[in-house]
Amino acid sequence: MIKKTFLLLLLVVTAVAVRAQGVLEVDDLSQANAVYSSEGEKAAVEIRCNHTIPLQFSSTMDKSVDLFSTEIQGTDSVYFIEFPAGARYRGRVLTVVAPGFNPLDIPLDLEPKQLRTFKIYDPNSMVDAGCYRGHRNMGVREIQNANYEEALNQFNVAKQCSDCDEEENNANIAKVDSLIKLRSDADILYRMLDYSAAAEIYNNIVQINSYDAYAVQKFKECNERYESECAVTFKQAEAYFDNRLFEKARALYQRVVENGCPEAKTSTERLNSISNYLTAKEEHASVVTYEWMDGAPIGIHYGRYNQTKAGIYLHLNVNSKGFSAIQSNSGNAIPDHPEVNFGVGWTKHLIKSEKVPIWLTFGPGVTMKGFYGKYATIDKNSHPDKHGYPNKEADVEDIDLEDGQKFNAAVSVNPEIGVCVKYSFFAARVGYSYRFALNNVLKDFLGQHCFSLGIGFAF
Repeated sequence: MIKKTFLLLLLVVTAVAVRAQGVLEVDDLSQANAVYSSEGEKAAVEIRCNHTIPLQFSSTMDKSVDLFSTEIQGTDSVYFIEFPAGARYRGRVLTVVAPGFNPLDIPLDLEPKQLRTFKIYDPNSMVDAGCYRGHRNMGVREIQNANYEEALNQFNVAKQCSDCDEEENNANIAKVDSLIKLRSDADILYRMLDYSAAAEIYNNIVQINSYDAYAVQKFKECNERYESECAVTFKQAEAYFDNRLFEKARALYQRVVENGCPEAKTSTERLNSISNYLTAKEEHASVVTYEWMDGAPIGIHYGRYNQTKAGIYLHLNVNSKGFSAIQSNSGNAIPDHPEVNFGVGWTKHLIKSEKVPIWLTFGPGVTMKGFYGKYATIDKNSHPDKHGYPNKEADVEDIDLEDGQKFNAAVSVNPEIGVCVKYSFFAARVGYSYRFALNNVLKDFLGQHCFSLGIGFAF
């Protein structure tokens, strides 16, 4: 009889103990297009649970379940777990353990790069919770359902409870007020087509309440429309830019930059180019002059004469014999002494007068002057060397034009300096170059000093 009574008591105690263990439930919140970015064939699981219920995990196919990270979002603890995935891991079961609750098993068939999200909760949290805790828990549940007006109503009712935790309840009311205002502000910006600003606010809502499916969807939609709007605006700006409609292009590039679009960097570069072009046009920075030079009177000079920064110039000078030499197909048909002079260098604003500004020009140049055969010399105290050129003391008399002689060229390197004056649309330039002959014997033939004069216009 005593033995039967003991067994009966043991069964009662066991039943009570089992009944005392809580039961956890799980909701699958996974989205079909959720992706986990990782190297290799791995997947991830995100588990959310009220922070008052700490969780531990084990797996039927893994030696240990290591948490990738854990963080607090609102009233929830969020656990991130990374798992190897693929066919060989089919049938994996994740076991969730919490103090005071029965273990909860979650079947996990994961594909590589997949992200699964689960919400674990105590379905009996509302039972015998008392006045304040009951309304507080209902308010928290309504926040998770994104029913902010009803959540605010529950917290206001909880304020009247005799067991109210005023500090916690005031924090919850402030949180809901913030969510209501953020949603209103985001919706207004969305209707105003300001998708970038709206997306930022919707994202703030998600950071506070990650269960807000409306904010998540709007955030995604805003980003898509924002990127589409950026692409269309930038494409139209590029079309204006290519057609040299710079004022229209500048307005659209500016909008791309202000909206922080992905094309903002390129748009900034385009804005700088447009600004430089329009400034140069306003300042008549481009100068073209006709250049006269001794020995090569046919010439053209082009330069950029900027107000605030250095520019570049180049010039080309020839004589009429140079054009004939280019057109000739017969060596002996080339006329005597064709000359070509080329120079390139920099411009620098020297005197910043509003009426007649003056620029300095400087840079290197090169001269080529043609001749037939060898130089003939007047025999005074010297004789030609073995190559047929006169010695340094010899005087150059003329060029030997015997039939069949080879056409040669004397070459010099020329440092150049000059000044340019602009007045409205008109420009004038004076230049000087010193010629260093590569063959010193030919220095007199090339001439050591050369002046140029140019007249033209600025635009």
